[in-house]
Amino acid sequence: MEFSRAHEQNPFSSARMRELTRLMLDLEANGDVACVVLYGGPGRSFGAGGDFNEVSEFHGGDEVDAWIDDITDLYSTIAGVSKPVVAAIDGYAIGVGLQIALCCDLRIGSSSAKLVMPEFRVGIACNFGGYLLEAVAGRSVMQDMLYTAGEWSAERALNDRLLHEVTTPEALLDRALDTGRRIASYTTAAVQSTRPRVNGPFVQGLRRIREEGKRSHRTAFSTGEAQERMRRVIGKA
Repeated sequence: MEFSRAHEQNPFSSARMRELTRLMLDLEANGDVACVVLYGGPGRSFGAGGDFNEVSEFHGGDEVDAWIDDITDLYSTIAGVSKPVVAAIDGYAIGVGLQIALCCDLRIGSSSAKLVMPEFRVGIACNFGGYLLEAVAGRSVMQDMLYTAGEWSAERALNDRLLHEVTTPEALLDRALDTGRRIASYTTAAVQSTRPRVNGPFVQGLRRIREEGKRSHRTAFSTGEAQERMRRVIGKA
C-alpha cells in the first residue's frame, strides 16, 4: 500500500490516519490479501510525523482527544489485524511516521532512511512513542531516542534493531515486496491465527495509552509552546 500525497515528506493529518485505518480494515477483510506492505512512494519519506498545519492549531481541548482517538485506532489496527505488515522506509520516519512503522512486523529501510522521535523537542508528549520504542527496541534505545530527540541513520537503526534490514533506495520496494511474497507463501491459517495472538498484549498496551495520551497531550498543548514551535517549523510563526 502506497500512502504518498502531494508533499514529498508524507505528513499524517487526522483525515489521512482515518483513511489508512479504513484501508487496513478493508485489506483485513479481503481474503485475497495475505500480507501488507506500507510504502511512502518513490522518492518520498515514509512519514514525517503529524501534519503541523493541523496540529499547530490545537488549543488543548476536545480536538486533542479526537486526534488521540485517531492515532490509537490507527496503531491498534495496524498491529491488530491478522495479516502481517511490512514497512518499507525511505527518507524520514519521524514521530507518527516512525510510530506507524513500529506497529509493523518487519521494517526494511533504505540506506538513506532517517528515524527520529522528536516529540520533546517539538513540545508535545510522547506516550505512544515511548511505549512503542521500549516494546520494540528496549528501554535503553527508547530513553536515548526520547531524551536526545536525535536522528538515527539507517545503520544505527539496524544496530539498535529498529530496522530488520537495510538496502539501497532503488531496491527498497522490490525487497519489501519480496519479503511480503515470502510471508504470503506460508500457510495462511498458521500465520493469520498466530499474529493476533503474539500481538495481543502489544495491542492492549496501545489501547491502554488512549486516555493517558489524551491527558498528557491536553496538558502539553494547553501551554501554547508546542504550537509556536510547530508554526516556526512550517514558516507560519
